[in-house]
Amino acid sequence: MKEVFVAKWYHLLIYPDWFRRLHQRPGKFLAELVKPAMTVVDIGCGLGFYTREMAQMVGEKGRVIAIDFQPEMLGFTEKKVRKAAVSERVEIIQCTQDDLVVSNHVDFALSMWVAHEVPDRDRFFRQICDILKPDGKFLLAEPNFHVRKELYKAICDDVERAGLKKISEPRVGGSRAALFAALSE
Repeated sequence: MKEVFVAKWYHLLIYPDWFRRLHQRPGKFLAELVKPAMTVVDIGCGLGFYTREMAQMVGEKGRVIAIDFQPEMLGFTEKKVRKAAVSERVEIIQCTQDDLVVSNHVDFALSMWVAHEVPDRDRFFRQICDILKPDGKFLLAEPNFHVRKELYKAICDDVERAGLKKISEPRVGGSRAALFAALSE
């Protein structure tokens, strides 16, 4: 297995929620992608910022699956969704570095600043393809201050090789981002 840098929970504290909300504007770029009653997955949920945001967007009839392989991250996520009173619509799952451990089909998948840390991207993106519903979407975002253009392009190529097609490049603060959909048959 390829060795990769994996952000620890304390690395994420330098980017607090209030700044992230101001800088990345999740309500703006997620508004067209996450709707009430959807089932969505936050892949590499970290401290739970996007899990909480999407749980508010899917409403009482929706569901968010928050996955991370680090138990400390899942603990922060659990506290965050409980504090926001949305824990009943969030399922928290500990995955492994090479298996998402999600069997549900989802309307939307988010990978925010995660893919560059994945040791086997081909397997990772194939698993995302497998859990997306036929009309599902996948948003990939990588930090532009850490992931160079060449690596970002290679990551996007990996997504397309797995079976998704890039349909747009939404603006996500501090990120290079691409929205993907299943290939039409």
